[in-house]
Amino acid sequence: MYDSLSVQSLDALLWTFTTIAILLSVGRFAIRYVTASRFYWDDASHLLSLLLLIALAGTYTAGFPYSARIARIGLKEEAAPPLTDPFYHTYLQLRLVVTLLVFMVLWTVKATFLIFYRLLFEVSLTFIRVWWAAVALTFASFWVCIGSTFTICGSASDLYTFEKCSSPQTLYNIRATYKYWCALNVSSDLIVIVLPLFMVWGLQLRQSQKVVLAGIFSLGLIIAIFDILRTVESLQSGTFSGVALWSSLEVTIAVMVASLPLYRVLLTSKGRKSLLSRGSIGRYKDMSDGQTGVDRKGSDGRSWRPSKPSVSTFRDDLETRDLASADCGAQDQHFPLAPLSH
Repeated sequence: MYDSLSVQSLDALLWTFTTIAILLSVGRFAIRYVTASRFYWDDASHLLSLLLLIALAGTYTAGFPYSARIARIGLKEEAAPPLTDPFYHTYLQLRLVVTLLVFMVLWTVKATFLIFYRLLFEVSLTFIRVWWAAVALTFASFWVCIGSTFTICGSASDLYTFEKCSSPQTLYNIRATYKYWCALNVSSDLIVIVLPLFMVWGLQLRQSQKVVLAGIFSLGLIIAIFDILRTVESLQSGTFSGVALWSSLEVTIAVMVASLPLYRVLLTSKGRKSLLSRGSIGRYKDMSDGQTGVDRKGSDGRSWRPSKPSVSTFRDDLETRDLASADCGAQDQHFPLAPLSH
């Protein structure tokens, strides 16, 4: 199905999607700065994922010809050079760098979402505890994937030995590794997706608003779907062009998806007006200094205001004034946990 895709076509597709990811990221940063007059740690994480994506795209471009040649050799369409040829060593080096960068891009995108949720729901002590557990599980899966990358050919000393890396036993082990890489990636995506959902259903919002927010927080499903498709392609056909296509789409779309939550402000006329209004910039600047102007009430009926700055634009857009009856205000209170159901 993908055999007709040339190296040049894959390069064009990769850099087209990378450019879109860059543009969406620039828009995300612009929206955050205009509405909050500052940047937050999730912006730094997103910037890191974008820089890693650009590095990955460059490495992909350098490695595509090598992977294409390996594919032709495997199909007996080209004579294999002797195992002492430096071509094999360069190919294995590029493969290692690509694999590491793919993991780094995907997990920094997860980090961007996790930090964003922390900023949104930091008033809930229960959420913070669950958040730390999610962070631990997510980054444990990252280090498992990174560590197994160096033993995929057996021992670490065989990492650049093509004869060892292409043996039948190693190829069998690589297929098994692909499966648990996919399982770890998808399961960590699901953790990031589920994490904010029980908070959304505890908010005092209209049902339609909850559905919209749940949809925004579930954007990570797109990344999980692409990872499953890439893994299936790797295991079933294993063609160079097919794997390269789905790998390129997965990492670029992951960075795009991480940009989208900030664009919600453009979906309503109120949000667009506030974004374009010079007066709103000053208002958001005050908010970013911790003066949100939104009173909340704890279970004791006393009003309070958050002492820390937060992502005021998005939080204001969640209509935080409706949280007055949610028992989340006092320091010893938290959002009620909704059942975690699938």
